Parts: sequence; structure tokens; C-alpha cells
Amino acid sequence: MNYSEIRTIDRRGPLSSENSRRFRVILAGTAAFAATILLTAGVSPATVKSSVCRVASCSGKYPTQQGCDDGRTIDRKEPGGGGPDVLLRVSARCGAAWAYMGKANSSWDYRIQGGKGTAMKTYSTWADLGRPTYTPMIPTNKPYRACIKGVTDGDWYCTPWH
Repeated sequence: MNYSEIRTIDRRGPLSSENSRRFRVILAGTAAFAATILLTAGVSPATVKSSVCRVASCSGKYPTQQGCDDGRTIDRKEPGGGGPDVLLRVSARCGAAWAYMGKANSSWDYRIQGGKGTAMKTYSTWADLGRPTYTPMIPTNKPYRACIKGVTDGDWYCTPWH
């Protein structure tokens, strides 16, 4: 065997800092190129976002984390005694609904309900002065509604079932 023909093995391996740096540079360049192509074509990256869940698989998940935040408001309810409206929002792409509230005092408790009887699911949350808030989603293949709790009387005020 001729030892002069043996090549030196790169012991840094695929996860070395130099290789990792190269990978990040290539990845950043690819992302920038893809964004340029999308924007040049008149399509925003948000437009090509696909949903991660569909109908029942959306239950208990948040719309913004699942690509379902394309929803539209289909109903709203104001609590007895006055206060902010809770909005009932639905994503046709995901087949799911959630309750939404803009910035409001944290004493406002609201929820979404879906299904009927023993199969009913309820997800609740509270408003926040610093940001809009929303509940986890429920599927729209069963009846659903949004509700808000009145601060003065403690009663729940709900949209009709959809």
C-alpha cells in the first residue's frame, strides 16, 4: 500500500461550526431568493401559507399557529350591561371556528363552545389590554357559538348556534 495516496479525512464532520455556518448562509440566500420571487409575482408569503389542520384535527389548537387565521367574523355578542363584543370567527380553509376579542380589560372572560350534550367542548380565555386574544378552535362540522361573561351579573351571553 502506498501511503502517499491516502487522503486525509476531514474530521470536522457535517455538524462542524464551519459547515453549519455555510448551511445557514445557503439557507438565508435561498429564503431571500424565494421571497423575491413571490413578491415579484405579486403573491405575498402569507397567501401561500397552507393550513396545518382541518376540521376535527383543529380542535384545541390556535388559529395563528395552524395557518387558519384567514377567518372572517360571522357573528358577535355584547354582554348584558355593556362591554366589548366577543366575535365568532370562522376559517373556511380549516373548517374551524374560534372566539376573538380585541384589546380589552382582563376582567372579560369569554369562550367558544362546540358540539352538543356530552360531546360538547368549551375553550375559555380572558381579554388582555395589551393585545387581541382568541380561544383555541373547534370544528365547524357540529353546532358552535361564542359567549362572553357579563362583568356586572356573571351571566353568559352567547351568539346563536351556528
